[in-house]
Amino acid sequence: MGFLSKIGCSVVGAVYDRILKPFPTTVRIETTNRCNSQCVICPHQKMTRPITTMNEELFRKIIDECSEYRLKTIHLHNFGEPLLDSNLFDKITYAKKKGIKHIKIFSNGSLLNSTNIQKVLDSGLDEIKISIDGADKLEYESIRVGLKYDVVVANIKNLANQRQKSGGGLPKIVVACCTTSNRNKSMDNLKDIVNGYSFGKLHNWGDQNTCIPNTVRKPCYRVWSTFTILATGDVCLCCLDFDGKVNLGSLSANTSICDIWNSELYRSVRLMHKSADQANIAICRNCSKSFF
Repeated sequence: MGFLSKIGCSVVGAVYDRILKPFPTTVRIETTNRCNSQCVICPHQKMTRPITTMNEELFRKIIDECSEYRLKTIHLHNFGEPLLDSNLFDKITYAKKKGIKHIKIFSNGSLLNSTNIQKVLDSGLDEIKISIDGADKLEYESIRVGLKYDVVVANIKNLANQRQKSGGGLPKIVVACCTTSNRNKSMDNLKDIVNGYSFGKLHNWGDQNTCIPNTVRKPCYRVWSTFTILATGDVCLCCLDFDGKVNLGSLSANTSICDIWNSELYRSVRLMHKSADQANIAICRNCSKSFF
């Protein structure tokens, strides 16, 4: 398997190198890492880094640079519930004014009350992805502990209804589902209301203690495309690095996204993925997304 991993990573990595741009194609900004749920499929409770919210000055610095490089896509989420950031909508509005064409958030939907729905519509948000795992109320609430299925479903329906009344088609509403016992049943309540469903599969959050079968490795496209900024301004490897263990730099008055993206450290990470040497990176060693 080692030989196949070397060949596969070399070939695919070479393709990624050719399409690598001087600035990331997607910037993921964690405006907060606070969360109001205790989902059994999420390691949020294991997180040891400080719980905080990104300050306005840092956020605007990030957006200003993204605007300068004409970045089209930013995600205002990472490892928390974005609606817990009291300044989220001001941040979205600022980013839209700076010319960011596509702004997306990933939410659990529990805080989409009537007030927040109106703020979503007024802010110019382009897409909201809402997590609903499980086929029904019982399964959902056993997975997304602390949340109420009926409340989240009602919130999504209200968002869709208010969006229609406002006469606009935005934000696009997508339901994300990582685990369910019945896909068709999962879609019963919302399939004619939302723009679509996204069914994924559970991953292991780069868990170093999880045994991965000896299969063929692949380079992760994210290290060639996506830049992840934690609420403190630290830059981590990817959205699966929930505790920020692989620090690639920190944004400050004298350090930019471009500086870190093109740094020797970032290049060394890409080289390890291209060389099938992901085992040298703790968070990638047994990551389920690091194998074909």
